[in-house]
Amino acid sequence: MDIGWLQQLQQASWREVPFHVDTVDTTAGQNTVLRDYPFQDLPTVFSMGAAAEEFKFSAYVIGDDYLDQLDALREVLNGHGILVHPTQGSIRCYYHGKYTVKEALTSEGGMARLELNFVRGEERRYPTGKPNTTQALEAASADARESMIETFSEQFTTAGLAGWSMDNLRNGLREALDTVCSVITTINSGVNYYHNLAQQFIVSPSNDLLGISGMLGNTVDAILRVPPNIPSGQALVAFGQMRNLWPISSSQSVASAYKTCGVPPATGANLQLVQAFTPVYTPYTTANRQREAALFTRLACLFEGLSTVAAVEAVTQITLDNIDQAAALRQDFNQQLSRLLRLGAADHAVLMRLHTAVLADLQERSKDLARLTSYTPQSWQPALYVSYRLFGTVQWMDEILQMNPHVRHPLLVPPNTPLRVIKHNQDSY
Repeated sequence: MDIGWLQQLQQASWREVPFHVDTVDTTAGQNTVLRDYPFQDLPTVFSMGAAAEEFKFSAYVIGDDYLDQLDALREVLNGHGILVHPTQGSIRCYYHGKYTVKEALTSEGGMARLELNFVRGEERRYPTGKPNTTQALEAASADARESMIETFSEQFTTAGLAGWSMDNLRNGLREALDTVCSVITTINSGVNYYHNLAQQFIVSPSNDLLGISGMLGNTVDAILRVPPNIPSGQALVAFGQMRNLWPISSSQSVASAYKTCGVPPATGANLQLVQAFTPVYTPYTTANRQREAALFTRLACLFEGLSTVAAVEAVTQITLDNIDQAAALRQDFNQQLSRLLRLGAADHAVLMRLHTAVLADLQERSKDLARLTSYTPQSWQPALYVSYRLFGTVQWMDEILQMNPHVRHPLLVPPNTPLRVIKHNQDSY
């Protein structure tokens, strides 16, 4: 399948610092010298070899934090490194000459424009077309959300339910919404919206969410929705918050990988949801109590299903760091989506498509990533020695220091503290 040019565009960056681009001018060709001689109509052309290939960017940084973005970019505008060209992919370049920063505070507040110039330092390398697994995952997530709300609406009805059962459901829903609100306050700016929602639909008996299952499903979805186009770090936090609403994974490898890659630790929010959706204990099992328990189960399935979809959408915005992180995410989603399939949270075919799409996306985005390992020094050692001991070369010293901020001095790597280290093949050096 041919992939259009728009799907192949890449985020421009220099030495892993991103920026936006208006225009790109590429200068290339041959260096030639012309010599005119008497009585000769045509000049003699001397080829002096290929000219330096230059890339001139009309770039900009934008947003409330544009000054921080600008400072980060200016710090790396020197030396050589990897330039990610929007249409030509990764190119090893040198930054060339001066750069200009323009800020029009009155007409273009919140952004800065830069004129950048890079010179190619290696052979041309264009990006290769590949399936857009993230786009397929986004479509599968939207279908799954719609199916979950539709399934809930069909199976959740309170018509004819006893008044005391309605009170129990209302209290459980209020506790669940309180729990969700406390979990997502770090990523959701609509906290005031939640309080208005609680007052409008739960406190007021004239407009009860429990009586309108479709509205209830859409409301929970709106609260759990992860904002689009957020930075990778914020998306990682969003995933962790949504992950806290699931059952805790029993896998030690998943917990270890999440701890090292910055996913917030579990807060016990899932246990609070379980408690909110557990009917009041009674030795009696009347038809009304059985129906109440079934309705609580459907509410719990709705919250868990929609938080899973929100977590999937957060992961599509995360820049994966290493293959161990991706493997942990694959294992976690495989376990959780298998659970939702058993619970019947949505149409089986729709959930299977989401299950397949999230595993395929994580696999595609992680296939070129490095694998992490650990090394625990038994004595005080220089970082140079650690690099040489592990890889037979000292070239990975800076990487080891960068990945282990607890090492305060390159000559003093402390003993008995595990180091996070990327496994490098012998061919890489």
